[in-house]
Amino acid sequence: MWFKKLFFSFILSILFFSCSEDTENFFPRNLKDYIEINKNRELATVTAFAANTSGNVGVCSVFYYLEEGATDIRYYETENITVNENDFSNYRRQSFTSSDAFGSAIKHFVRQGTTEAWCLVTYKTNGKLHISNPIKLKNNTAPTEYTSKVSITYPETLQPVFTWTDGIVTNNKRYLQVILDAENNLISGTFTNDTYFKFYDETNVIEPKIASNTSKKLVADNVYSFTVLGIDKDNWVSLRIDEDFIPRNLSEYIAVNPQKEQQNMFAFAATANNNKEVTYIYYQPADGVFDFRYYETENTSVDQTDFSNYRRKNISSTAVFDGAFRRFTHNSSKEVWCLITYTSEDKIYISKPIRTKNLTRQTEWLTEVTIEYPETLKPKFTWQDGVYAENDIYLQIISLDDDTVLSATITKEKQFQYYNDTNVLDEIHTVTPPSMAIDQENKFFLFGISKDYWVNLILQKTFIVE
Repeated sequence: MWFKKLFFSFILSILFFSCSEDTENFFPRNLKDYIEINKNRELATVTAFAANTSGNVGVCSVFYYLEEGATDIRYYETENITVNENDFSNYRRQSFTSSDAFGSAIKHFVRQGTTEAWCLVTYKTNGKLHISNPIKLKNNTAPTEYTSKVSITYPETLQPVFTWTDGIVTNNKRYLQVILDAENNLISGTFTNDTYFKFYDETNVIEPKIASNTSKKLVADNVYSFTVLGIDKDNWVSLRIDEDFIPRNLSEYIAVNPQKEQQNMFAFAATANNNKEVTYIYYQPADGVFDFRYYETENTSVDQTDFSNYRRKNISSTAVFDGAFRRFTHNSSKEVWCLITYTSEDKIYISKPIRTKNLTRQTEWLTEVTIEYPETLKPKFTWQDGVYAENDIYLQIISLDDDTVLSATITKEKQFQYYNDTNVLDEIHTVTPPSMAIDQENKFFLFGISKDYWVNLILQKTFIVE
C-alpha cells in the first residue's frame, strides 16, 4: 500500500510542475500560464508583424524587433482565426526557427502552413517579459502584395526622398522603411504614418526606431536597397515594396570624371519574345572597357538629352552573339528613356538615348525572311517590316549554329547579301567574314531599329547554306 501512495504522490508532483515550471522538460500549457509563472516580471511590448512570402501563401515570416540582451525568444499561435485574440489562454507555443532579416536588428520566424491564425512573439530582458500585440495571419484572405513601385527623388545627392502609395489594401496604419547596403548591413530602419520618407530627416518618424537614419551616411555611386512594409491594424503586412537605388545621376557621374573624353557607342532595346514585362538592352562593347552601366529616366516625358534625368539601375549584363554584343535584362514594362555607359582608362562611352516602348510598340518576333542564292555560298536575305513600319536601320547578324558570329552589319534597305557590302552602312564585325560552306547550318538574325533605338521587329531564321 505504501508503494502505491508513493507512486501516486510522484505522479501528482509531475503534473504540478508541468503546469507551474518552465524548464527544458516542463512547459506551461499556454501563454496565460507562461505569463503567470513570470508574474514577478514587468510586462513590456515587442514590435512584431507578419507577411507571407512572395508568391507563396503557405510560408509566412513573422518579423520582430529584438532589443539588446533579449533571451528566451518564443513564438505563440492560436488554433484558428475565430478565437478571441486577447485571451492568452488561446495561444500555444510553436517551435519555429528564428533568423536574421533586414540586417541583424530585425529577426523573423518562418512559419509554414496555409491555416490562418492569430500569433505573437515574446522574449525576456532584464526584469521584463515582452509580449507583442496579436498578429492576424491573412495569408489566404489578404496575401501580401509585392511591388517595386516607389518614386525616388534627390533634392540632394545623398538625401533621397521616397514616396509611395498603398496597393490593393488602402487601410495601412504604419509603414516600416528599411535601407540596406550591398553587403546587407542595416543603414536605416524607421516607422512612419505617412507614405513618404526622407533620408537624414526624422520629422515624420515615429517610435520605435530600428536604426536611426542620422547615424550612417550614404555613399555616392554605391548600391542600396530600399524596402517599405505597409502594416495594417492587425499587424499584417498588406504591402511590400522593394527597389534598389544608387545616389548619383549620370550628369554627376560625368562631372567626377572630367579627365575622361566622352565617346558615342551603339545600343538599342527590345521586349522579350511575347513578354512586354522584360526588356532587353543590347549594346556593342569595345576592347579594354569595363564598368558596364544601365541608366534610365523616371518616364518618357523628361528631356532625354539632360543627363541629370538619368539614374543608374543595379542590373548586370551578359555577353550575347559570341561577345559581339552584350545585353542587360530589365524586368520592367515601364516606358522610359534609357542608355548604356562603360569606360576605358581615358574615355567614357555613352549610348544615344533609347526610348522603350514595351506597352505601345511591343517588339514583334517573327521568322519570315526570304533567302536566295544569286551566287553560290553568298545568300541574299530580303524581309518586310512588321506591324510597325517605323524602322530607320536594320542590323543583320549571321552566326554558325554554335553562335559564333560570322557577320554583323547595318543597312538602311530591307535586304542584305553575305560578302556584299554595297548597301552596308556600318560593319560591327572586326575581321573579314569567312567563306560559308555547303550544307552548313547557320542562323540569321534581323533587328529593325527605329530612330529612337527601339526594336520594332526581330527576325530569326535557321538556314542551310546552298
